[in-house]
Formats: sequence, structure tokens, C-alpha cells
Amino acid sequence: MFAQRSREDRAFEAARVGIVDAWIARWRDSRLLRVAAEAGSRIFSPARSLTFRLGHGKYLALTGVRYCRVRCDRGAIWVTATGDGRDRVLTPGQSLTLGQAGKVVISGRGEASEVRVRWD
Repeated sequence: MFAQRSREDRAFEAARVGIVDAWIARWRDSRLLRVAAEAGSRIFSPARSLTFRLGHGKYLALTGVRYCRVRCDRGAIWVTATGDGRDRVLTPGQSLTLGQAGKVVISGRGEASEVRVRWD
């Protein structure tokens, strides 16, 4: 009889919602978190692009990149990717498509370099 009573007490304790659990549930259901998740999914979904401005010596490192296109809009940029074997310098209007690159490093070569990265 005592063993059944302790089992019932444990079941009851697990069913009660504590203050921390209530706070986490409220935070998870908050509108701000939903809006941030939706914005993140729109930005980092396929067929989207991001534009970055890189000064001289500044760089952008992307990891886990698959099938991305790097395009130079202004200035000059230096692009290197793991598994590619070559470094490339792109001038305005030139683009580079990378296949199964694990990490891509893009560096600005001028004061006002602008690069657009698009992935599919």
C-alpha cells in the first residue's frame, strides 16, 4: 500500500506545473519569439540573398555553405573556400558559384567593397 501511495505522489508532482515551467511555456508562446522565428526562416531560406559591406581587411566567414553564389557589387573581394583549391578575386559584376564548400571566407580588398551572397 505504501509503494502505491509514493507512486501516486510522484505522478501528482509530475503533473503539477511549476513556476519555471509556466514561465517557459509563456515565453515559448510569446509573439516576439514567433515573429523572430518567422523572420529567420524567411532570411535563411533557399533562393534568398544577403548583401554585406566589407572594408579593407574585414572578412566574412560562412560555414556549412552548399551551392552558394558570391557576387561582387562594388569594389573588389577575395574569395576562398575549403575544397576549392584556388583563391579568387572578384571585381564588380563578377560572380562565383560554389558547390559543396564547407567554409567560405570573403574578404574586402578596397574601402567600399560590397558583396552579395545567395544560396539555393
